[in-house]
Amino acid sequence: MAFFMQKKFKEIGHFSRVHGYKGKIVISFNSEDPSILKKNSTIWIEEFGIPSPYKIKEIQSLNKDKRILSLLNLDNKKAEALKNKKVFVDTNDYNLNDDIFNKNSIDNYELYNQDNELVGLINSIIEIQHNNLVQIFIKDKEVLIPYNDKNILALDHSKKLLKLNIADGLIELYVDD
Repeated sequence: MAFFMQKKFKEIGHFSRVHGYKGKIVISFNSEDPSILKKNSTIWIEEFGIPSPYKIKEIQSLNKDKRILSLLNLDNKKAEALKNKKVFVDTNDYNLNDDIFNKNSIDNYELYNQDNELVGLINSIIEIQHNNLVQIFIKDKEVLIPYNDKNILALDHSKKLLKLNIADGLIELYVDD
């Protein structure tokens, strides 16, 4: 059995863009705490169907769930090729908490708009590459609402509620006859 088949990988995010021109790249985290990554630790990126290891040379904080990484032997051309690739870690190398709340694990949460009005109960999250969607049903009609870091106003796992900034008229497009 190949060495990479013996490892247990967990996806922690993806490379969203190149940062600057010296081969630095931005990782956007899914749900793990960005502080799990440390200098000189190894991350894995699937290339041609095989997980490839990359050693972290330097980490800079960009915001709450994004970090700028400088990886060993990664120039700008190679960094461009890694854009939108998923990033994994070997679970044996990290103390990962599988019980932490994922911002996409919110089925059956109550959805509120920016005016604190109950919109409905979240049926599911539809994960697409650049903009996830919240699926709810109003008057037996499916309503899809963009769900990303820019429009999340509040997410409270203890109360099972999500508050989103919803564009005016969006819901009416789905439910008005």
